[in-house]
Amino acid sequence: MTTVLLPVRGCLVKHKDFGTGRVVRSATKSGSPRVEVYWPQKGATSWHSAQELSCGFRAGDTVQDSPHSNTRRTMGAGIVLETRTMAYRHQVLVQFRDTGESRWIPYENLVRVHDAGSSYRTAQRTDDEAAERFRLKALAYALDSWNQITGALDRMDVDPLPHQIDLVHRILTSGQGNWLIADDVGLGKTIEVGLLLAAMKRRRQASRVLVVCPAGLTRQWKDEMKHKFNEEFEIYGADFNNPTPSIWEGRKKVIVSIDRAKADVHKELFNQSGYWDIVIFDEAHHLSKLPNQATTQRYHLAAELRKQTDAFLFLTGTPHQGNHEQFINLLLLLRPDLREQFGNIFTNQSVVADVILRNRKSQATDAHGNFLFRGQDTRMVEVPLTEIAREFDEQLQNYVRLGYAAAESSGITGRAIGFVMTTYRKLASSSIAAIEQSLQRRNARLNEFGNDDAELSFDTEDEDAFTDSTDGRDDIGDLADIGAKPFFDEEQKYIHQLLSMAQQVKENDRKLNEFLSQIVEPLEQSNDKLLIFTEYRGTQEYLVKALRSRYPHRGVAQINGSMSMTQKLQNIDQFNGSAQFMVSTEAGGEGINLHENCHVMVNYDLPWNPSRLVQRAGRLYRYGQKERVIVFNLKLDDGFDNKVLNLMLARLGSIARDMASVGQEYSDGLAIEILGELLERIDIASIMASNRTLDMNHSEEEVEVAVQRARESHLQQERLFAHIEGYDPQRAAAVEALGADEALAFLKGILPFRNVNIRGQLYSGKVLELELSSDIRGRFTEFGQRTVVRVTVDRQLARNVKSDPPVCPMDFASEFFKDLIDYAQSPQFKGDYATLTGMNPGILGLYRLRWQNDQGEPQGDELLPVFLPDGRETPIANPAFFVSLLVNAKQSETEPQTNDAKERSRLLERLRQQADIELANRCTEFRHPNDIVALAIADISAS
Repeated sequence: MTTVLLPVRGCLVKHKDFGTGRVVRSATKSGSPRVEVYWPQKGATSWHSAQELSCGFRAGDTVQDSPHSNTRRTMGAGIVLETRTMAYRHQVLVQFRDTGESRWIPYENLVRVHDAGSSYRTAQRTDDEAAERFRLKALAYALDSWNQITGALDRMDVDPLPHQIDLVHRILTSGQGNWLIADDVGLGKTIEVGLLLAAMKRRRQASRVLVVCPAGLTRQWKDEMKHKFNEEFEIYGADFNNPTPSIWEGRKKVIVSIDRAKADVHKELFNQSGYWDIVIFDEAHHLSKLPNQATTQRYHLAAELRKQTDAFLFLTGTPHQGNHEQFINLLLLLRPDLREQFGNIFTNQSVVADVILRNRKSQATDAHGNFLFRGQDTRMVEVPLTEIAREFDEQLQNYVRLGYAAAESSGITGRAIGFVMTTYRKLASSSIAAIEQSLQRRNARLNEFGNDDAELSFDTEDEDAFTDSTDGRDDIGDLADIGAKPFFDEEQKYIHQLLSMAQQVKENDRKLNEFLSQIVEPLEQSNDKLLIFTEYRGTQEYLVKALRSRYPHRGVAQINGSMSMTQKLQNIDQFNGSAQFMVSTEAGGEGINLHENCHVMVNYDLPWNPSRLVQRAGRLYRYGQKERVIVFNLKLDDGFDNKVLNLMLARLGSIARDMASVGQEYSDGLAIEILGELLERIDIASIMASNRTLDMNHSEEEVEVAVQRARESHLQQERLFAHIEGYDPQRAAAVEALGADEALAFLKGILPFRNVNIRGQLYSGKVLELELSSDIRGRFTEFGQRTVVRVTVDRQLARNVKSDPPVCPMDFASEFFKDLIDYAQSPQFKGDYATLTGMNPGILGLYRLRWQNDQGEPQGDELLPVFLPDGRETPIANPAFFVSLLVNAKQSETEPQTNDAKERSRLLERLRQQADIELANRCTEFRHPNDIVALAIADISAS
């Protein structure tokens, strides 16, 4: 006995005697289920048993899924591809236009609906509001499509810039996710990643995400993803440890330091982590594989993870480090399928554009075409040494040389001693207070344990600390506090002498005095805010104390790596408010933007990783800065290390200025970019750390070699990157203009159709106060049980306005906004055909182009407006007036130029052919055609 399925109202059925008809209703008559059907051939209705009826749908029909369920949502509308009978049941294969998926559906669950094509051919407007419905339907599709391919209208605590949106758009429309992003520092690569993940999440393509980055950046990645994109990531090694395959199943968003992941024990665990939708490597130029050498652990890690994902994303501003084969090996991790093309990369450089995306700071603009950056001045402040400071420096160098000598003869403990000596050098380069503090701890440790029988020892945690990279950490003075036995004979005697001299240096600290008198004093008098950067907390404490003592009423904020994000934000608010000074360590300032009210900064010390000078300046030299940025560098010749750093900066600065001169013109913006890229290529820390004899002549030679290598590497990269296109507003599609203004226009238009009253408009119309109807109230968690609510599409207002009722953001993370979008796109809303007036008479068709991968899985879609001007046979894709039409469309009082069904079918076919051409042109080896859906069509008459 076969279970009887009753067709829903509107279903098409067939009867052997009556032809094809439409179901009116179903009911039980005389204890038997019956179906009432309207038969067009008869012009009448009649009742039938379900067994008398069969499927009336044909290929090409537009149908709507209408499930027999109180909980399952409709799959929406789609096109019938074919029908079949299986197990005595009739089924229909439907390709659903919202997802591109094709599924076999019981025919009894389908309703025949009109599509845009049939509405256009018959030239029948649905009602007097057809034009407004068309506008809102088209606007809903445009907003939805733009968010699908950029993530720009999703929930985030940042306003994305055009170059960021464009980059994500290019990745998603390429059909493959293996790219190297080589944007300049300060252009927001992490924001681009956040946008990309938001867009992929909408496509159900970013369920599992792995970020691999330097250890010092793990917390920054977690905080930025949380606070800017509301995405919860876990740090492997901090939030969880020693995962098993079963534990990995529950880990969806993970961050791991590259040095932790590369270790064999951890690598094996990562091999068990399963498939990742996307793997992101930050600072990817560290994935080096040199010719004729063993594969590095980092490169091997990347190669292993490559097997566990189809989407690899590399982030680095300097992918080319001066070695061609190393560069090609990096690209091969991303696109092994291009091995042959990479082999000829210097004769066919255009292949670079297939794998690298790049935006330049000097060319970045806002949405209105205004340049984002006003430039930067760097000024050196010479600091002469006192005699006691010079004596202290000479004594410290003697101490360090003895320590290094002890390290060479101390076997397994030598690494620890060498680490401590290098740390002391770094601290001394920063401030007298930082080195004094560390020497005091060293002296106290020797006093505590005695010098006779104590062993030089350190636990596993200490060893991990100094064997991993300490770049960017502001607590290395604490890490150096290891070992209870003297490193060499009479070490404590040297320390006592150094501490005595350090006290004298502090009594007349020329560096601090010059900083206060030449820089701080003029700014204090002009009431300008000042950002001070230093590497280490010891120096930070020293400067904070000095500023508060000298300017007790000015306010001093501070941030460092020991603070939580909440504590950092509190200090940032203080700096943006009453405090005039902010003292930040690099570890504290990573990912923090301080440009709102400040344009002057000081590098109190020069980091051994000189690329951090660019990152420091990036806290101020970024989008939104209204002034030209001024950077002061304190220049001291007080020791071997500062001399090497000053030499290196002088040489690179000279080269950058030469390279930024084109003909008779000099571009300071370009010089800043070039200097930043050269700094990224200099490993000055290795040069200084390896010179344990502190021989200046030797280091001068090494610096010169490194500088020339960096220059040549930069030139080689520029030649290779000549084919890479950055953001070009002229190239962008028309829908790229969609944003907050269009979202607000949609809201104002659609709300009356949902029986929502706009009671008032606040903040120049950017905040709407709404009165919800009884059938809507309580449906959306963001509103609770309120009847009166306030909404806005402006992210800044949503963040900053405090009111009752609260202002709720309207974006694609909002239940209410998404419901309005779905409603406008639904067949029930109508609006798939209208007549409009405008400056461009003709026919406008709105199509959805969709692609799939080589296994038939839908891989995203794009909106395509196609316009056929009156009297022409060649349609135009993405007409320039499209966005304006969505905002200003009006009902036409005139009839279409022709009502002839055949002619209208011919015109409709011309639009469809152009859509087919556009779909074909955008296919790649990774993107294959899936569907073309006609969403809405309009006749436009001359106004």
